[in-house]
This record gives sequence, structure tokens and C-alpha cells, in this order.
Amino acid sequence: MLKHDTAKKTITLQNNTLRVTVGYADGVTFEELSNVKAGGEQNCGREAFCLSIYGKNYTSRDFTVVDVTTAQDRVMELASFLLELKEEGLKLKLHLMNDGRDTITVLYQVYDSYKLGVPSVCKLHMPLLAQLQMTDRDTKYYPAGAVKTPDGENVLLPVRELFYSTDVILPLVVCDSEEHYGFSVQFPVVSDLTDTGAAQNINSILRTIANESDLRDHEIQINPDASFNDTVEMRIVGLSNGWPEAFDRCRDYWAANYDFAEYEREDLKWFNDCVVHNFTFLYGSEGFDHEKQKIDVESLLKQGEDFGGYDTVTIWNQYPRLGIDKRSQWDFYDDFPGGRPALRKAVDEFHAAGVPVFLPYIPWDRGMNESTESMGDEFARIVADTDADGYQLDTMKDLPYSYRKKLDKVKPGLVLTTQSHPMKKHPIEFITTSWDEFWYTDPMPEVDVFRFINPRHLAPVISRWLRLEDKDVLIKRVEFGAAPIVIWQDIFGRWMPFNDAQRAEIKHWKETYLKYRAIYQGLKPIPLYPTKVKNLYCNLFVGDAGEGQIYSFYNDSDEELHVKDLPVYLYEGKKAEVILGVGSATIAANKLNGTVAPGAVVHVLVK
Repeated sequence: MLKHDTAKKTITLQNNTLRVTVGYADGVTFEELSNVKAGGEQNCGREAFCLSIYGKNYTSRDFTVVDVTTAQDRVMELASFLLELKEEGLKLKLHLMNDGRDTITVLYQVYDSYKLGVPSVCKLHMPLLAQLQMTDRDTKYYPAGAVKTPDGENVLLPVRELFYSTDVILPLVVCDSEEHYGFSVQFPVVSDLTDTGAAQNINSILRTIANESDLRDHEIQINPDASFNDTVEMRIVGLSNGWPEAFDRCRDYWAANYDFAEYEREDLKWFNDCVVHNFTFLYGSEGFDHEKQKIDVESLLKQGEDFGGYDTVTIWNQYPRLGIDKRSQWDFYDDFPGGRPALRKAVDEFHAAGVPVFLPYIPWDRGMNESTESMGDEFARIVADTDADGYQLDTMKDLPYSYRKKLDKVKPGLVLTTQSHPMKKHPIEFITTSWDEFWYTDPMPEVDVFRFINPRHLAPVISRWLRLEDKDVLIKRVEFGAAPIVIWQDIFGRWMPFNDAQRAEIKHWKETYLKYRAIYQGLKPIPLYPTKVKNLYCNLFVGDAGEGQIYSFYNDSDEELHVKDLPVYLYEGKKAEVILGVGSATIAANKLNGTVAPGAVVHVLVK
């Protein structure tokens, strides 16, 4: 609904969840931004913007409203305001776009004619964003720090970036203390670059908001020139179910740009049943018989029985020996005792035991006479020679797609797994698994956002160099995030094994994961489902076909904590059962109650 009252100089846009009224009698003011499902009015009398340039501060009241335009078609409604500050050579356009369903987009565009002949520093502040509220006792989730521990550490870990930016961007969520009504604000980042000077869309700065002072005091340096650049964009949605709804909507918005057909390939589905992965060096003693100069398949798999059985084995044969002489990574396959035929024989033995084999690929070992195409040919030839089932892509987040096509000609169904999560669109679409590798054991809990934003992408958890207590943290992280695990005990020659209790716990986790795999691998998990209990964290996993829900609790304290009247998500729960860990659970009136032992991970199945 679009209503333009020319007498009062106001424009109102309304859809199923939001109502926004903008007045333009004196500058431009947000007279309200309200969640219509909650009733009443919220966010009244917010200044549209503040600009600072040439050492002076301006609001919209210092500008002249030059033009007001409305338009609509069968889908969208638009209200646009053009403002001008002649003495500074500045113009600003404010656009509001209503999709007629649940989203209103607010877009700022700034024009600078360079009064002094050169660009000057210009900063933008948006009071509507800084002061956004639902009630006077709001709960807030910030894009760069959605949930923090009492020590101020982030719990929900972002995708790691280098020079290129990820499009996994969490929203700002503001909702009432009961986690019902509120607002979700997304900041789309259309540029691949993290360098804001090179990117016209400055939303990459807004996504770094990590706390209340960042939000309240934000002042974004924008880079206007003599054109109306898309400076800042906010997609605002009204919420009825707090953070869980906000995350679900964020995931849907992100996933809409992707083609997940590769994840549905039947020849790749075998990986979904793999929980415990082994990583071993061929020059070590864990899986190689030095007297017989052969891979000891039987011994390695026997060791794996303590963990519930290895579901895959990665046999590594190059680095760190690589580089001592002129031999390439391909040469090491030939120099293996018995050459590639012996390696093929070992792979056949693993296959006879029902265990797929991964081989390593080292992208940085590239000879002067090698090209991308020639390396891709060798990449495929290794599979043809050994009948391996997957590649462990060392140090990589990406892979030339030509490699995937070459592999499909040799052996369809070969799984590619990168050491780090793929970041860009096409790699995410065809690289269906990666490691969730972390390096520090504090804090726990830690939640990998990619595991929840793209639940199709299975990412075994791994952390090298961990000792006794740290390995306990590793296992808790695996269980809390409901993920597979990589068993890596020979760390470049240093033997760092799991103890008997840890092996038994991993074995139990594998049994639990496989029994409820349909729930753990559901496409609608919610990270950090609100518990309202200090030091008690929860991840929620939901079966796609109504198999049930699993609430994964972690008690980050030294005393037993109580789950108190936790609302069951989406549907009515009839039965609650502890399926992992030490605790209790009951359900009544669709509210979950129970206990979680100190420092424990407890999974509760609700049906």
C-alpha cells in the first residue's frame, strides 16, 4: 500500500509486516517505522540522515527538498526524495522500495560536485539505524557480533576473508526481550572487494557493526562524486519470531542466488553418511608398514574401530618433503614404493573394507613448465591410476571448474574438499564440502556460521596441535555444531593421539549422528537459538520431513544449568528425550524444560 498525502507532505508505505511514514515538510523525517504485527507505532521522529563535510555537520533540514516522486507497478512501490545543498555542491536521493510482502528497502545516494575541485572526506550517519528499537528493553544481534560470551568473545564465527569479501552477511536484528516482534536489517554487499575505496557500495562497512556503540555512533565515510552512487542500502523486514526468523530469512535471501544442483547429485551423496574421517601421512608409522614398504590398510582401519570406524581415509604423500629436490607432487606418486600400481592396490583394499580414499592436491607446487590445464590433466590422471574417491585441496578455497569436468570424465562421484570454506558463488556451488578448521580452543562454544547458512555443505571439524584438554574442546565443538570430525594424530611427525575416553565419545557421537542424520542434515538449522539463561547456549536442528527437532545445548559454566520454559520452534512438541550427554528434558504446553551438566553438550530430541 502506498499513500501520498500532499497536504500533510507525507508518504506511507505498508506491507504485511512493516509500515513506514516519511514526512518532507521540513527536510525529510522518518515519522515512523513500525512492525504492524506488533501493533502500535515504533521509531517515531527519526531524522533521515546526517552528513559531515568540509568540517561542518548537516541534517536533511539544511537541504532543500527539490522533488518528491512516487511510482508503482504490479510488484513494487517506490517513493523517492531529491534534496540539495547548493552552497556545498551536494545532492542526496533517498529511495524507499516496498515489495508488497515483507521488505522495505531504504537506499541513500549522494552526489558531490567537488566544490573545491577535488574530492573531500564525506561521512554519513543514519539516525533511523542508530536508534532502531522495538521496545525499551530490546535484544540486539549485531552483524559482526551476533552473540558474545560474558568475556565479550564472538560465538558465531564469520567466514574468514582475505582480499575478497564473502556474501555471507548477517543482519542487524532488533527485537523485544521475549524474542517475538522486531526488525531485521540486511546490508547487501554487491562488490567482491573488501577495499571500500574501490567499491561504490559502502554496506561492507555496516556489516562490521559489532556492538551498541558501533551502531549508535556509526559515521560511515562515503565516496561520492558527480553521479548518484549507490552509497548505502538497507533491507528491512518485520519479525514475529525474533532471531530464529531473522536468521532463517537471511539464509533464504543468501541461498536465492545459488544453484545447489551439484549437492543433489546422487553420485556425491555417499559423503553424507561419512562422520569420522582419518588423515594420515604415508611416510609416518600410523598407516605405513616400513618393513614391508606398503600401506598397512588392515592396521589403520583396526585403529579406527575405536572411533566407530573410519568413514574415509586421506593418505598424504608429499609435503613437507616436497621442495627438498626438483621432484613435483606428481613424481611422489611414482616414487611411492611400487609406484602408482601399489597405491591402486591399497585403494582397492580400502574399497574392499567399504572405505573411500582421498588424495592430496597441492596447488602451490606448480612447475615452470606447468599450466592450469596441464595440472588439471595430471589431477585427473591420478584418479584414473589409483581409483581414489576424493581430493583434499590443500590451502584452497577454490578450484578451476575445468578440474571438476576433467574428473567427471574419469570418475563421476569424486568429492572435492577444500581446506577452507569456499567463499565465492561458483566454488560454493560445486565444491560440496570443506574442512571447518579452527586454531584456538578459547572460547568454547564456537559456532561456524557457514555450517548453518549452507547446511548442504558438510564440513568436518579439525584442529591440529591439540593436546589432552584441547581435544575435549574439539569434541564438544563437533557435537555442539552437529558436524563430522577429522581424526589427525600424526602432526608432521609429532604423535598426538586421542585417549580412550575421547575415542569412545567420538564413537558414541558417530552412532548418534547417523541415527538422527536426517535431522542434523536438515536445511533449516538455527544457530544460537535463544535460551535466556546465562552461559547456556543452544543450536537447533530441524528435520525437513517432520522427523523432529534436536536442541543442542552447551553449558559454559561450572554448575548445572536449567532450561526454563524454552518455546519449541515452529510446531507443537509432544515428547522430549535426551539422546546425547548428561542432562534431563521434559516438555509441557509446548515449552521445554531440563538440565545440562557443567561443561557438557546435551542433545534433546523433540517430536
